[in-house]
Amino acid sequence: MGPEKKEAKKGKWVAYRPEIKVLDCTIRDGGLINNHRFTDEFVRAVYEANVAAGVDYMEFGYKGSKRIFDSKEFGDWKFCDEDAIRRIVGDNPAEMKLSVMADAERCDYKDDILPKSESVIDMIRVACYIHQIPIAIEMVEDANTKGYETCCNIMAASTVHENDLREGLEALADSPVDVVYLVDSFGSF
Repeated sequence: MGPEKKEAKKGKWVAYRPEIKVLDCTIRDGGLINNHRFTDEFVRAVYEANVAAGVDYMEFGYKGSKRIFDSKEFGDWKFCDEDAIRRIVGDNPAEMKLSVMADAERCDYKDDILPKSESVIDMIRVACYIHQIPIAIEMVEDANTKGYETCCNIMAASTVHENDLREGLEALADSPVDVVYLVDSFGSF
């Protein structure tokens, strides 16, 4: 195989692929360690670094229920109120899109997720366990109707029986969800 053929083969593997998107979840995931108590300066620095790096999506945190989670115990990024996000990004003049995560059964999504026309957020990522797929689909449908891009994260996927996973994925395939993630925090993937 000549050098030109090696290069062509290599190029297909490492070439830019616009269908692959990068989502930074530093603030959302890191908030699990510090109860989502990041300073605005820190969050703004992460935002600006992501914009400069060309990251496609930045996830700010959770849309946690204030009925379930005490706002005195958690920082702004547990709840991701619109005004908190706008303190950081204004009207988000950058090309990077913004997302938040909404946990099934731990979010007042009908009230706390505004219509997209009133929000700087672009995408809602719904996180659920396999037994929560029906409520996750309701949440996805609500976010879709409100104008958002939608994702569903099925957590602890390595603990799910194959038939249950297949049924859950089939149900999601019939929903308006844009992207489905299989997530495993147990190191089995």
